[in-house]
Amino acid sequence: MTQSSSSSLSPKLASDLKVRAISGMVLILIAAVELYMGGTFFVIFVAVMAAGMVWEALNLTGVKGTARRVIATGLCALGLLAMMPALPNQGFPVWVALLLMSGTLFFAWAAATRKRAFPLGIVATASVCLACLTMVLSELRADFYTIPPLFLLVPAVIGTDIGAYFTGRLIGGPKLAPRVSPNKTWSGAIGGVVSAVLLGLVTLFALRGELVPHSLFEVVFILAGLSVCSQIGDLVESWLKRRAGRKDSGTLIPGHGGLLDRFDGFLGASLLGLGPWLLFQEFGGLHP
Repeated sequence: MTQSSSSSLSPKLASDLKVRAISGMVLILIAAVELYMGGTFFVIFVAVMAAGMVWEALNLTGVKGTARRVIATGLCALGLLAMMPALPNQGFPVWVALLLMSGTLFFAWAAATRKRAFPLGIVATASVCLACLTMVLSELRADFYTIPPLFLLVPAVIGTDIGAYFTGRLIGGPKLAPRVSPNKTWSGAIGGVVSAVLLGLVTLFALRGELVPHSLFEVVFILAGLSVCSQIGDLVESWLKRRAGRKDSGTLIPGHGGLLDRFDGFLGASLLGLGPWLLFQEFGGLHP
């Protein structure tokens, strides 16, 4: 997400915004199709994205060693693919995925050529792995919940991105974290939360034919929390890029940069928001 206090758009900025919008719509369309198809198709999609994000995360944190990085990204993807419903017995248990992903962390550690790269590389890699695992489990176990978790995660993150971008650009104001991401503003952060809640409620109504099956306050609280976690993920990725002296995490997506630039909000919301919430449900909380 990029916010600015200026309300006017230069020709170059307008062109960049057009490219960003087109590539963003293509990504949303691909993700929507994969989510609609669900099951094995969604797992494959997340596994491919996870491998790319692990590669970028290791690159941003100064972890070199190409061969070991390839093995690390491969093990991450393999851990997720092991849970495909198309496999015998509906896929392997979660502990198999965690075991393979622990191999990802080992090779991330083995590939670190500088002492400072070790802790950051491990943390960044583990964050990508666990966040993507949470998304896969959310899809595969969606039937256990009154509201499928991804019905909340996806609109919350997309709403945050859109709301923060345009609110920050139109209103501007005090900076949110000037040392980490100078263009982000408090108005954008608040606008992102409001937009996430509104888009989430509209999505639930459109998909289910009713606003919510139970407490409206609870759903609003969850959507707002996911929005905040999404923005934390965005800020962490911005900090990693600033530390590495990079503008983008990669060059794969026109107008957005790398996969981490596009999916950092999903990682933050999944790891910090959706994951703990689902654990609460598993250990006796009220199902959403």
